[in-house]
Amino acid sequence: MNMMKSGLDYVNPKDNFERYCVNENGDPLYQAFEKKVAVHAGLIDTFIPKEQTDTVLKEVLNQDRVNKSAVYIHVPFCETYCLYCGFYNQPYRVEQSKIYADTIIKEILLWADSNAVKTKPINAVYFGGGTPTALEVDDMNRIFDTLHKVFPLANDCEITIEGRISNMTKGKIECYLANGTNRFSLGVQSFNTEIRQAMGRRSSREEIFKAIELLKSYNQSAVVLDIIYGFPNQTMDIWIDDVLTAQSLDLDGFDCYQLNVFPTTPLGKKIADGSINPAGSTYEKSQMFAKSVELMENALYKRLSINHWQRTTRERNFYNRFARGYASILGFGAGAGGNINGYRYMVLRDYNGWVGAVNQGVKPIMGISKPDENFALYHTISEDIETGWLDLTRLEKEFRLPIKDICKDLFNQWEKAGVIKQQNNNIILTLAGQFWFVNLSQLLQEYIKLTLHFNKDLLVNR
Repeated sequence: MNMMKSGLDYVNPKDNFERYCVNENGDPLYQAFEKKVAVHAGLIDTFIPKEQTDTVLKEVLNQDRVNKSAVYIHVPFCETYCLYCGFYNQPYRVEQSKIYADTIIKEILLWADSNAVKTKPINAVYFGGGTPTALEVDDMNRIFDTLHKVFPLANDCEITIEGRISNMTKGKIECYLANGTNRFSLGVQSFNTEIRQAMGRRSSREEIFKAIELLKSYNQSAVVLDIIYGFPNQTMDIWIDDVLTAQSLDLDGFDCYQLNVFPTTPLGKKIADGSINPAGSTYEKSQMFAKSVELMENALYKRLSINHWQRTTRERNFYNRFARGYASILGFGAGAGGNINGYRYMVLRDYNGWVGAVNQGVKPIMGISKPDENFALYHTISEDIETGWLDLTRLEKEFRLPIKDICKDLFNQWEKAGVIKQQNNNIILTLAGQFWFVNLSQLLQEYIKLTLHFNKDLLVNR
């Protein structure tokens, strides 16, 4: 059975075809692969030598953005440490709100006059974390004021606040709405109070309902939330109740995510030492995934991506698609990631180090990577597979490559294994393929990259 690595072995895929094959024995829904290989698919970037980082960054900032674009503001604070979270950075204290706001404003202004910021519309703004809703109203007002002054926000710009139920006070909601927020994304994870609190979430089921009703009462924004399957002690009945409860709230949409257990998180450590029961097995997660698809299709929700469902046209899910695909993301805040025309960078994660550097007039970039010559193709594949299908005609026309011929043997094997269907020059993921879409995306990107590496003639007449 296929086992993938994090790196890329430069071996001709035709000589190592088995690596890219899907298991043909057993039920493909849970046996196509031994495990999920990554949280998100993508090829490993080549980082520019550290001594060249500043020079390359200046050159990149002088470029006009050439594709869809978003601004990501990372707020690294949390009032509690959720056991499963791999992004926890700083415990929140009220006095940190002003310091953070002062610093993020200074960081934004460092790039304010660059072409990369000034040119082309910004299609989405996303406040993520951490917990953006932890910040105080006066400080959020100042941050928003800077955003509106510096960035050329598109008329239909999606502005998302990601937050916790416990922070959703009337005053904060009205602050966000007054500043143009048109989307709220709530980290509910489960409506089951026992499971929520076991994972470090504070609010009860009843408190969730009250907060959602308050948000909806303003009738000015999309309200969406996340629910997760695969938690320890989460039965199928609990999962079904989570999905049906989310449906009953008349939300604009919601995500049904699979739990990822990272060894370095408190949850990973507690499972390892036996103090918490194991998370759901691959079989259990696959059955919960299939059940959620059945329930959502029966309720006539529209699917925007493998995991994300839309009930009303207010929900567009721009930022999440951009972050997975071919888009520029201008990232700000300690630990934020971003990219400009494929040049990817990471802001220093250490909070105190970030504050100190910005106050000295420096945006502390940990490193910047140079995009592969075909990065737009790979990121388009990643974005499109996450919607459940690939339009080969469009890909071949846009990138002037014979994708269907390159991948003919691979697609035939995948179809035989039951993870895709080939129809009218489209690749359509089956239910099993949807469950394993990250692996399929990763394999396909690797297969095409290596095929092009060993067949330079395919690139000659582009």
